Amino acid sequence: MTARSYSALILILDCDLGFMMWLGQVFAELGYQTIPALTCRQALVLVRRFDLPVATLVLNWELRGARRLVKILAAENPGLQIITIRDSAARRNGQQQAAPNCMWIVSSLERPAPGESISCGEWAVRVRKALAPPAGAPN
Repeated sequence: MTARSYSALILILDCDLGFMMWLGQVFAELGYQTIPALTCRQALVLVRRFDLPVATLVLNWELRGARRLVKILAAENPGLQIITIRDSAARRNGQQQAAPNCMWIVSSLERPAPGESISCGEWAVRVRKALAPPAGAPN
């Protein structure tokens, strides 16, 4: 039995291992299966090696190869949704690039600033909101 026979997964891609694993735990507590990756290359290797069906990509656009990865995954996974990870501290300082206009982006999550206290409950609400289809979208 291949991975394609299982339900679709959420691929979390970020260079901050601690944040990525914590975010994966929040998704898991909400009943989602997640796969973490630190680089776009690593993500693509995992997806292809294990034939993983990706439904949602949670992605930091600043990672090298992000745009290419999105194009590849969108071609291989019809209906792919993207949730971008934004860095709140960098955004406040005007350092972060905006995510490009991309038809697969459904929402974004803002990474907590260093030292900012966060709760799993608060993040569960953020994740549910990010995963909710946009108003007027077909179910």
